[in-house]
Formats: sequence, structure tokens, C-alpha cells
Amino acid sequence: MNFNTGLCLGLLALPAISVAQDLVPIVDMSMSASAAKVVEESFKPKPYKPSAESKMAESRYDLMQGLRDEVRLLRGMVEELKHELQQVKQRQLDDYLDIDRRLGSQALADDKVDSDVQPRPTTADSATTPLYGASSLQQGSGESSIDGLVLSTAGDGTVKTDYEAASNKLLKGRDIDGAATALQVHLDKYPASPYTANAHYWLGEIYLLQRKDELARQSFTTIVEQHPNHQKVMDSNFKLGKIYFQLGQTKRARRFLKKAAASSGGVASKAQSYLDKNF
Repeated sequence: MNFNTGLCLGLLALPAISVAQDLVPIVDMSMSASAAKVVEESFKPKPYKPSAESKMAESRYDLMQGLRDEVRLLRGMVEELKHELQQVKQRQLDDYLDIDRRLGSQALADDKVDSDVQPRPTTADSATTPLYGASSLQQGSGESSIDGLVLSTAGDGTVKTDYEAASNKLLKGRDIDGAATALQVHLDKYPASPYTANAHYWLGEIYLLQRKDELARQSFTTIVEQHPNHQKVMDSNFKLGKIYFQLGQTKRARRFLKKAAASSGGVASKAQSYLDKNF
């Protein structure tokens, strides 16, 4: 009985042993190490290598981004230039309106002066008798002043006639180019003319309108340095202050503007307003 039981148990265990033997992996012992390494390498993930087309697409994208940045920069520069150009145009318009207004006022003053003219006496005292009415003039040594216009009392009518012909091109004819030429000819022809400061002042105004800032600076500087007692000195200081400010020489501009602001008359308020706005 015991033998039969043992035999039965042995027969029952045979399938389990067979299944266990099937689970053991089969290893090909004949495969070389190098072949095994090749197989192993084939299963490793390969690094990404972009193709030529993808590289070109990426390069184009970078180029487009760079162009967009440049366009944005250029647009900003254009806006700044537009703003600066508008400011220049506005300043030019303001200067033109200002000189046009003052030219009209000067023309009226000249008409008043002409109405006050007295005939020159023919007596021996004519050399000391002023050409114009004393009520309209501030007497000086050889010169008189009416509203900033220096008039000769020395009797040289040729110089006076020449200056009037030149200045009237501007004051009455509004011929800016013709006036500039005529005034310069007057200065060259009569270097000792009593109208020298006036001629330089109107030339400075004309040069500002023509955007010839350096020539304007020279004209106004001549008045300030060579004719310090002339009535247009403070106006010239104001003009010089504006010119130097536009040139970026702010210290020098401030000095001239403060001189003009400390004076009396309409130019003082203009100079102070310019200082308050720009400094």
C-alpha cells in the first residue's frame, strides 16, 4: 500500500517538473560578446539629429524675428523724427508769425517817422539841426533812436536812402531774399553806417526764417558785442539763447536767455517763458 501511494505521488509530480523546466530561458551560448553588444545598442534610443530642412526652417524663423525687432525699432525712430520735425515746423511758423507781426509794427512806426520829418534848414546852423522832429527822437552824438531804429542826424541822406530801400524790401515788400541781399550790400558799401546794428538785426531775422542758424548767430552776436547800447540788444540776447539751445549748448543758452528775461519790455516775458518751458 505504501509503495503504490508513493508511485502515484511521483506520477502526479511529473507535470509540475515539466512546467518548471519550460520557464527556464533559453540562452544561445554560441552568440559572441560583440554580437550581443550590437543587439544591445540597437535597442538604445538614438539622439535627435535635425535634418537640413528643419535647420533651414529654424534659420528663417530667427531671421523673421530679427526683422520684426528691427521694424519695431525703426517705427519708434520714425515717430521720434516726426515729433521733432513737427516741433521744428512749429518753431519756424512761430518765428515767421512773430517777425511778420513786428514787421507790420515797424512799417507803421516808419510811416509815423516820415510824418514827423521836418525840412532841413538852409542856415549855417543846419549842421547841428536834427533831420527829424525832436519830439520823436532821443538825441545822441550823431545818432537818434526811434523804436530801435537808429537814424542818422549827420546829414548823409545817401546812406539813409540806401538803408531805407533795403529795409523796405522786408518791411513793406516782404521780399525776404531781396532784403537779405540789399541789407548785406548796404553793410559792405557803408561799413560805418549808423544803421549797421539794424541791418544786422533784420539779417539775423531773415537767416532764422531761412534756417541759416549760423549766419543768424553771427548777426545777433555782432549786435550784442559791437553795439551793446542798441535797443535790439535784448532781442538779440533772446534770439541767441534760442539758437544756442537748439545747438545743444544749454549753459550758453541759459546765460543769454537770463539776460533777456532780466530786461524790460515784451522780450523779457518771452525769454522767461522759454526758460520755464525748456529748463
